[in-house]
Amino acid sequence: IKFKLQNVIYLGLKPNLLNVLRKEKRKTVLRTIRIDRELDDALFKDAQENDINENALISSLLVKYIEWDRYAKKIGRVTLPKEALKSIIESTEIDKLKAVVKEYSATVPKDIVMFRYKKFDIESCLSHLSFLGKYSGLFKYELQIEHERYYTITIHHDFGEKFSYWLEQTIVVGLFDKIPGIATKVSSGKSSLIFSFILP
Repeated sequence: IKFKLQNVIYLGLKPNLLNVLRKEKRKTVLRTIRIDRELDDALFKDAQENDINENALISSLLVKYIEWDRYAKKIGRVTLPKEALKSIIESTEIDKLKAVVKEYSATVPKDIVMFRYKKFDIESCLSHLSFLGKYSGLFKYELQIEHERYYTITIHHDFGEKFSYWLEQTIVVGLFDKIPGIATKVSSGKSSLIFSFILP
């Protein structure tokens, strides 16, 4: 499998696979655009606060649009303050949560991956998880790959045990358990979800 992900630890890889996983130098193009003075001032200020130049800031904003925003808008994703989401989850009765997530996980996670990548396999599911962790603000995650076949994914969040259950059902059951040949092992807690599988 050849793909690029965020927050990945590789253990026991063969040298040729290590070469594949090295970040390739991307070709760039020069493009001139006209922007409002206020927008330019805001970009300059944010670039200084983040200790980067304006080109790097603009590039990161464009990458986020390509990797996340344009698809998030098409699938109707909304953004909530963390405290609001946490309150909603905590106030939802567990039986109601289980019923809702069961219905949601049956088709929606797979449909989202199919819409974004036009395929459904390990690579597309891991890429989807990578972008969720990078942009959604819902959780942080780490992927460990050992000897090219043994995958362990660790997810950390701040939303409590009910959200761990939601993640288990939407990510593990709704995605990875639907991939032919994949059998997951899951462990969850109040602020974490860990699952692993072996490539066939």
